Amino acid sequence: MSGEALPRDKSRRGGSLRGAGPMRRGDALADLGLTEVPTTHDGGADTMRPGALRGAARGRNLDGLAHTLFLRLSPVIAAVVLLTQVAIAWVNYGDQIRIEGERAQMMANMTARALARPDWTASYGPQLQALALDPAFRFATLRDAAGTVVGRFGEEPRGRGLERIQVSSEIEAGAAGQPAGSLTLVLSAESLRANAEKQVVMVLAASVALILAFALSLRLAVGRHVLAPLARLLSAMGRVERKDWVTVDLADHRRPSREIADVSAAFNRMVEGLRSGDEARHLLAELERTHARLAEANGLVMESLGYARRIQQAVLPGPDALRGGALDVAVLWEPLHVVGGDYFWIEEIAGEGSETLSVVVVADCTGHGVPGAFLTLIVATALDRILHDRSLCRPDAILAALDGVVRTRLRQDREESDLSDDGLDCGICVVDRAAGTLAFAGAGLALTVLSGDGVARIKGRRHGLGYRPTGREDPLSAVTLPLGEDRTFFLMTDGVSDQVGGASRRLLGHRGVAEILARHRDLPLDGQVRALDAALSDHRGAEPRRDDMTLVAFRPKAS
Repeated sequence: MSGEALPRDKSRRGGSLRGAGPMRRGDALADLGLTEVPTTHDGGADTMRPGALRGAARGRNLDGLAHTLFLRLSPVIAAVVLLTQVAIAWVNYGDQIRIEGERAQMMANMTARALARPDWTASYGPQLQALALDPAFRFATLRDAAGTVVGRFGEEPRGRGLERIQVSSEIEAGAAGQPAGSLTLVLSAESLRANAEKQVVMVLAASVALILAFALSLRLAVGRHVLAPLARLLSAMGRVERKDWVTVDLADHRRPSREIADVSAAFNRMVEGLRSGDEARHLLAELERTHARLAEANGLVMESLGYARRIQQAVLPGPDALRGGALDVAVLWEPLHVVGGDYFWIEEIAGEGSETLSVVVVADCTGHGVPGAFLTLIVATALDRILHDRSLCRPDAILAALDGVVRTRLRQDREESDLSDDGLDCGICVVDRAAGTLAFAGAGLALTVLSGDGVARIKGRRHGLGYRPTGREDPLSAVTLPLGEDRTFFLMTDGVSDQVGGASRRLLGHRGVAEILARHRDLPLDGQVRALDAALSDHRGAEPRRDDMTLVAFRPKAS
């Protein structure tokens, strides 16, 4: 980062960064086109309010961080450097003064030993002249034992005592080593003072250089490891404010400080949370809209199915047909859905002579629900025409005619590749009370007979009506049975016997149904049907039903 100030946004006033000092630099992010980013004081509840993220950065100047650190740290560093250099210079100056004093003392001692003669007072000139050869020499004085000045050489210095070094040495020329006089030597310390002044100047220059180097290093380090990561973080905050869910990746050559890395990681976690919450809100809103559309569509479908159920129930025998006639009848009709593919019919028709015949029909059409219900309407229409327009009264003839009508309606009588493979299983009983007989014909359905001898099952043809022809269909035939006062007859679809339940999820089957009917043979006909329905429910338990369920129980009424 350069030391030049970036352009400053005139609309904002300078401030401080968490009280770290005055802000005197321009906005470091203005040239980057970055949006100022906010923090909140409400626990994050108002984070996405427009302008909320910008509030925290308003008045903050990232470039002012380096300036503030410089203002706070440079005086301390300058003082430490200056004091250290002054102390070093003072120690050096003291050492030089001490060394120069020792040299002056040595010169004085050597000169005093050279003068140690009995007649030294008369011949001291050459020794003092030898001292004058030293560049630092300024003045020398000789005194006798009484302190009287014997001789002088040089110019006596004037001014401050710091600018000279003065030493003395005794002249031992008397008897028994008694001092005969003394030598006082004065050397100049101006060169030492000049050196000290140069050192002070160098100290000041070094301090300035260190401070400038510190300022540059501080700006580069803060710009690289603090300001640049913060700029990227603030840029990401501005994009997050616009719901552009970006995260900050600082894993590059501008390695951030550990604290900024922690802040960035926390910011990324916050963005993930906000993104998840925003996506969840959008998904929830879309789910609510979809749910509303589904509820509306489901309402229309259920309304249509309600009408379809009423139509389907309208084509089934009414209560009068069940209560009247020569048969005692009980019916169990439970579609798997609102409408179903099971159909039953009970009617009394005229026979070939003057006798009255009771016809009982149970049909299990392909599928269940709406497709099966459509087929039941075809079967109901066809059966009505067969019984009334064609006046057929034999069960096998009725089945054959019904097979032909179904194939015609489903266009299965054509040689085409896309033929419908739909049809029905059907069982028909024709009861002649006058003759005391019951004629049964079945196509895919069987007749169950409950009597004192037990439960018998009379099967019809294995192949049903309709479906694609295979050429292997057995011919339809009828079976005639005596009625008997102790006999009860049951026509049922496979939805009754195909009940799965129990701990082992066992299929109930026809044998299980026969056992239930045998256990309740002494009940009235309605009671037997209710007991069977309850037993089937107990057997299923939590298992759902798998198909439509229809059972018609009948027997001749007592005379």
